[in-house]
Amino acid sequence: MRLLYRTTRFFRNLFGKEQAERELDEEVRSYAALLADEKLATGMTAQEANRQARLELGGIDQVKEQIREARTGAFLDSLVQDLRYAVRMLRKSPGFSIVAILTLALGIGATTAIFSVVNAVLLQPLPIRDPSRVVVLHDQLPMFDVPRTKVSPLQFREFSMRTELFESCAAWKPANLTLTLKAEAFRLQAVQTTSGLFTILGIDPILGRAFTNFDDTLGNPHVAILSEQLWRRQFNADRNIIGSKLQLDGSAYEIVGVVPGKLETLYPRTDIWVPIAISPEAVAEKYRWYVDYFMLARLRSGVSIERARAGMRAAVASFNEDGFNFGVEIRPILEEEVGDIRRPLYLLLGAVGLVLLIACTNVGNLLLARNTARKQEIATRVALGASRRRILTQLLTESLLLSTFGGAAGLVLARACLFALIWMAPPDLPRVSEIRLDFVVLLFTFILSVAAAITFGFAPAIASARSSLANPLKRGRGVSDPQRHTLAHVLVVSEIAITLILLTASGLLLRSFANLLQVPLGFEPNNVLTARLSFPPAISAETSQFSNALIDRILALPGVQHAAIATGAPFTSDGYSTTFDIRDHQAAADAPIPHANVMYVTPDYFDLLRIPLLTGRQFNLADMRSKNWLDKGAVQIIDETLARRFWQGRDPLGAQIGNDGQWATIVGVIGSVRDRDLASEPEGTIYIPGYAGSTLLLRTSLHPESIAAALREQVRSVSVDVPIYHSKPMSELVATSMSRRRFALTLLGCFAALALLLSFVGIYGVTAYLVTQRAHEFGLRMALGAQSLDLLKMALGGSLAISSTGVMLGLAGSLAAKPVLSSQLFGVGPTDSFTLISVSVLLMAVAAAASFIPARRSTLVDPMIALRHE
Repeated sequence: MRLLYRTTRFFRNLFGKEQAERELDEEVRSYAALLADEKLATGMTAQEANRQARLELGGIDQVKEQIREARTGAFLDSLVQDLRYAVRMLRKSPGFSIVAILTLALGIGATTAIFSVVNAVLLQPLPIRDPSRVVVLHDQLPMFDVPRTKVSPLQFREFSMRTELFESCAAWKPANLTLTLKAEAFRLQAVQTTSGLFTILGIDPILGRAFTNFDDTLGNPHVAILSEQLWRRQFNADRNIIGSKLQLDGSAYEIVGVVPGKLETLYPRTDIWVPIAISPEAVAEKYRWYVDYFMLARLRSGVSIERARAGMRAAVASFNEDGFNFGVEIRPILEEEVGDIRRPLYLLLGAVGLVLLIACTNVGNLLLARNTARKQEIATRVALGASRRRILTQLLTESLLLSTFGGAAGLVLARACLFALIWMAPPDLPRVSEIRLDFVVLLFTFILSVAAAITFGFAPAIASARSSLANPLKRGRGVSDPQRHTLAHVLVVSEIAITLILLTASGLLLRSFANLLQVPLGFEPNNVLTARLSFPPAISAETSQFSNALIDRILALPGVQHAAIATGAPFTSDGYSTTFDIRDHQAAADAPIPHANVMYVTPDYFDLLRIPLLTGRQFNLADMRSKNWLDKGAVQIIDETLARRFWQGRDPLGAQIGNDGQWATIVGVIGSVRDRDLASEPEGTIYIPGYAGSTLLLRTSLHPESIAAALREQVRSVSVDVPIYHSKPMSELVATSMSRRRFALTLLGCFAALALLLSFVGIYGVTAYLVTQRAHEFGLRMALGAQSLDLLKMALGGSLAISSTGVMLGLAGSLAAKPVLSSQLFGVGPTDSFTLISVSVLLMAVAAAASFIPARRSTLVDPMIALRHE
């Protein structure tokens, strides 16, 4: 009953406010009249009785206010009043309101945009069943100096037997297949997989069925599963496609299913899935280290990742008894997907969070100055009976309203920023298609707006609510308040310190990026065009004839100077790595087994890329091999890295390297070439003269892209069954390799520039505010004989002292951020003195410029104004 009564009273007070106010007024006045009648009965006059009754009651309006505060729903009523008053105050000061809202919009909008990326890439679960139980297994091969690699078919079979740890396992690897439709060849990005893949991921086909164990068996009919994208693009979403045949690499494959597009998250740009038929020979012991497959597993219910890791350590312990030091790494699938992008994204989120903090500091200073102008209003309200809690609530409501408008404007800005972020994002940024302003991001923006309101509004509101009641009523409007000055100084110092941290991080990344641009590539990428070829089995069996014919045709194109075919090229490499033996070489017992990348190239490869020959000779046509790379007379070329590592100043020419007792003679040493990542040192490469490659390269005197169409025609003229794809200039590939660093540098640079701008505005605003507060003091000083230069020094001195304090704290903060930045730098340390000094000088110069304009104004004060005021 009590709840029903309170609910009824709540709605009555809320919607029947006028009637409730009339009844309240009548009740209080009736009670005051009764008290007056009692006083009259004691012999008082009517006037004195009314006066004493009001005194005893405590004032009619005061009693009514106390009753209002005790009513059910009083808080909501007060909130509505506060909101109405806050709207009037913001409309009253449009300049202040616009500046504050735009400042908050910049901070909230930028933070929301970056959080959208972090949320989509790192925080949202993968679109698979129970992703926390899906893991990826990698070999760890310290004896080959390989910290993480794929697994071999034999290892996959052995690891799959650990049924006490894994519910199911699957192996897969990427492949290229040639689809022939109507006498035209298309290259398809394929995944060869065992039947357990879709079961592990919990992905059900939208048409047909998934693979079965029968499909995995060697010699069974070929089947394939299409991606939803290929099904819609190439087959017009035909629901009768199941059972149809495709010509893939010259063989017929039956379509048995279509998987949904959400699988694109894990396997981007994959067109088709086909089963792996692992032969008995592939799982022979001699092929244990032929690592060629990625491995997924689903943990059994109740098995943690830590337990699985411990179980696998025990499983491989027997190998380590022979000194192999072999290990297995188990990683959650999300960690595998995001790779090393996690740290840069969190770095950017932290940086933009600091920008938001600077924006809040600026608005806090604006509110502090505005509340100072309202100090007489606030003191009068307190004197008339308003509690300090009521004043604090009103001021915080104004801050919350400001932050709400800033958050709404920030969402609009965030949407625009997202388009720019997606456009700028590196091509290998995972899950980029899922970046959007969803419910989680909207909730984050709401929480961010509330947190921002508390951050910038609480300190000024507390300072205003605690102000003395008497002093504001006695003082003139221009008299300063030392407490508010101190708070303003603290806010500016914080702002400068945060800005310096951002400027330092941006400066270090800029120097790091500049250092990367100066790294010698070891080859000349300009005017080189690369393209990929997909060979059907008929051509793969004998590529020498096709390769020579294609090279001859390409060299006949106008402007083409060199042409070559290789298993890869810098920043496009599909080459593989292997161990090798050095004939008549005794290595130390604890030395790593010789290991190197392997590239098959045609003779013109080195001249095309202008890789310098250090000693010996290059390949010629007589050196080329089609099948047995280590037959009699085989030769190879190594790079400088291998020569330095294993011959240590001795001439490697004439030395022999190989495997299983078969040897090739080293006939040349070339310069080392950077590959994949400019920040990584070359690992060492062996070059083999052979026709095993599917990467086409050419050097031209023209713009590389201008002959791309002619290149396709030449490939088609040699064979219509060989698709050509991924045609790109080499210089573009080199630039793409730095896209992640460029992405982080660009965003961090924008945040630092924004922070610098906000700091300029903040320092200017505080200096102008302090000069205004001291205008009468400066006038008196000038009346007493002070010179303009003296006043300028006073105004500037205080601002520069505050700026210096902020710079010192910022330097300390930059040093504290050393662990966060270290992994993102190249060729420069996180405590680089040049960067620290440069950004400090820059920030001090900005502070001086921001302080000078209002400080100059202090010298223009008319002394008569101060004298009249006093």
